[in-house]
Amino acid sequence: MHRTAAAAVLVDAELTESQLNDLIQQAAALDREAFGQLYRRYVTRIHRYIAYQINDRVLAEDLTNQVFLRAMQAIGRYEHRSVSEFNAWLYRIAKNVVVDNWRSRRDTVPLDEALVAERGETLDAHFESLARRDELRQAMARLTDDQRQVLTYRFGLGLTHGEAARLLGRNEPAVRALQFRAVSALRKIMARDDE
Repeated sequence: MHRTAAAAVLVDAELTESQLNDLIQQAAALDREAFGQLYRRYVTRIHRYIAYQINDRVLAEDLTNQVFLRAMQAIGRYEHRSVSEFNAWLYRIAKNVVVDNWRSRRDTVPLDEALVAERGETLDAHFESLARRDELRQAMARLTDDQRQVLTYRFGLGLTHGEAARLLGRNEPAVRALQFRAVSALRKIMARDDE
């Protein structure tokens, strides 16, 4: 199936759910152009999701590429039902890539001096920022998987309760309650660590 230039422009425009469904179905039928459009549509969101959890910008880019490589390898087996299920499928792949990375690189925190220069921070301020991020990362690691996910979706990616609910496979009130419990648990963990 060959795409027209007008179809390629749809990626930058806001697609209707019907158009997005069609695009996903075309990609699942191994249409490379359709998969490329999905890549361009989702790459920033997936990168932001990963970057929120990883302390290394270059690594986040590499892991984002791994997500789309895995998605491309699996898209032929994907059975499309809805856009929200496709989103959940893609974020599940991203979550698995991040978990695989954590398992292989436990307790390493890279120092990216280019980041210091780029933001104009002093080295002391950069180390303090790294320490705060590391504290948060360690505290987040002590939460349940669902609690980490809801905080990442809501605060890291800025998703609505409804969007997070679809990705987590729960209803909106359950996500609100989960978020409340996660924030409370995170506060307690960080307060204990400060003592």
